[in-house]
Amino acid sequence: MENSFQTSFIPKKPVTSSISDREPKSFLSIITIFLLIVSILIAAGLFVYKTYLTKQKEASSSSLSINRSSFEKDTIDELELFDRRTEAAKTILSKHVVLSPLFSLIGEITIPQIQYTSFDQQFTDKGFFVSMSGVARDYRAIALQAGMFNSDKGRAFKNVLFSNLVKDKNNNVSFSIEFSVDPSILSYENNLLLQEQTSSPSETMDTTETTTDDLINQTQ
Repeated sequence: MENSFQTSFIPKKPVTSSISDREPKSFLSIITIFLLIVSILIAAGLFVYKTYLTKQKEASSSSLSINRSSFEKDTIDELELFDRRTEAAKTILSKHVVLSPLFSLIGEITIPQIQYTSFDQQFTDKGFFVSMSGVARDYRAIALQAGMFNSDKGRAFKNVLFSNLVKDKNNNVSFSIEFSVDPSILSYENNLLLQEQTSSPSETMDTTETTTDDLINQTQ
């Protein structure tokens, strides 16, 4: 009796189909693992770099502390005192007022028919104010003088006001005048810089204050 069992070595399904299905998954797994390794390396590198920067900062701070402590205390105190004196000198210089330019400017714009007899100044938080009394030859001289205060040379004088005009028996007119002054022309620092720009290095600024009598003599 013949055996009816038959063996076939021909697969019913293609063998390559199962292999091709596994290849994409394996490729994605490799990429994922690679990216994970790169991320870990980057994180480790950043941590190491951060640690390095921290140590460098600590070393710099320590070096600075050592260098600072190496200075003698007396030297540091002397430098601090010098700095305070320098700042105080700058403050005094910026606030110092010199009247010589003011009197010089008044003398330049005063016409020969005007004579000043008194001068008063007042420095407040709102500005520098001047009050003067004088005598004019006539009313026309006062009008001319008012025009000089309003000219380019007199632009440093603000809110100029003539008042108390009284004519005497000699036909002279007494008057009072008030005005404010541009602070820039009174600044010692500004005048010192201007003097340095317009004079030779061997010349120095004359800071002698002009008196009221000098101003009156100039206008006579």
